[in-house]
Amino acid sequence: MSIITRRGDDGHTDTMYGGRMPKNSPNVVACGCVDELTSALGMVRVAGVPDEMVEHIATIQKHLISLMGLLSVPEEKREKYLADGYPSLTQEELDWLESIAVEMPTKFEGWVLPGASGHPGAAWLDMARTVCRRAELSAWALGDGASKEACRFLNRLSDILWLWARKLEK
Repeated sequence: MSIITRRGDDGHTDTMYGGRMPKNSPNVVACGCVDELTSALGMVRVAGVPDEMVEHIATIQKHLISLMGLLSVPEEKREKYLADGYPSLTQEELDWLESIAVEMPTKFEGWVLPGASGHPGAAWLDMARTVCRRAELSAWALGDGASKEACRFLNRLSDILWLWARKLEK
């Protein structure tokens, strides 16, 4: 079976449970932002960052894939999605992210010019951070359509990406 179906040529995309929605719908836009974030984090993983960071990022990427599933389901199907056992982001994942931040110094030392240190990993972390902020805004734009834990996860993640970039620059 070919990946080319032509079903999206009319500006709509398939959703779970047999639905379709416009490609510019808030759900699809938010899902696309999270997909872009996942890819940017892939660039971080291959940019010479410490192994511990690579491991954390791999876990984060798995959580983001779960988030894409949640965001891509129309609001009226979200309860069914969760009842069917598909993964979501919960307070547990939020607590895990916060535990990473606690391990790092959080003193703000002024604004930085991304890429100025010359470390590719730090520059990619700054890029991923900006994509993460856009993904968070897109998720919040769904209102009740996205879980608050998911939006908070993206908020915490942008902070951690900023901290990791600063750590690599030192």
